[in-house]
Amino acid sequence: MWVPVVGGSKEIQMSSVPHTPDLPLERDSLRRGFGVASAVIRTGLRNLKAVSFWTAIVLPFTYVPLLVGGLTGGEALLFAGLIAINALAFVGGHGYEPTESTEPRRA
Repeated sequence: MWVPVVGGSKEIQMSSVPHTPDLPLERDSLRRGFGVASAVIRTGLRNLKAVSFWTAIVLPFTYVPLLVGGLTGGEALLFAGLIAINALAFVGGHGYEPTESTEPRRA
C-alpha cells in the first residue's frame, strides 16, 4: 500500500502484509466461553440431581400423616400426587452420591 507523505511529493510503502485477526486466540476465547457455560450446566445438573435425591429420601415422611388420618376425597388425590413426585425424584436422583458435593473433585 502506498501512502503519500503530507507536505511532500514522496510516497512511502507501508507493510504489505494484510492485517488478519489472530484466529487461535479467538477460538480459545470461544472455547473458554463454552467451557464456562458447560461448567455452569454441569453444576446445575449436579445440584438438580442432589435435590432430587434428597427429595426422594424425605418425601415419604409426608405420607404418614395422610395415611394415619385416612384418605378422603382430596387427600387421595394429594397422596397420588406425592407418589408421582416421589417417583420422579427417584429417577432424577438416581446415581447421585452424597459424597460428591462434600469432597473436592480430583482430576
